[in-house]
Amino acid sequence: MKYDIEELALIYDRLIENIKQFSMDPENQISKLDGFVVTDEIASDFSDIAMPYGKILLENEWLTEKQYKRMEDIDKKLEEMTRNKSLWTDEALKSSKEWAESRNLGNDLLKELGV
Repeated sequence: MKYDIEELALIYDRLIENIKQFSMDPENQISKLDGFVVTDEIASDFSDIAMPYGKILLENEWLTEKQYKRMEDIDKKLEEMTRNKSLWTDEALKSSKEWAESRNLGNDLLKELGV
């Protein structure tokens, strides 16, 4: 499906907003998503919102294959993390190497996108 430039710009902005939220430090994530299960919200926002946006942007040549591959790597990491229930708490968000690695991947993606 083809989108006009205004739609693509809006999708791109929302993608960047989502990746920024995914990549921010855990204290800000917890503060911003107060009232939600933060880890679930961060992961589902990335998988259910950012990934489809990324696919649209890739198909319309607003993302490169390499950038989209980075998104797939993050999504795969989140999927692997679901096997360990202890990672899905606010404390794990703050202290686990898995969440720190995920945020680093997100920050790397933002750099690749020029943000």
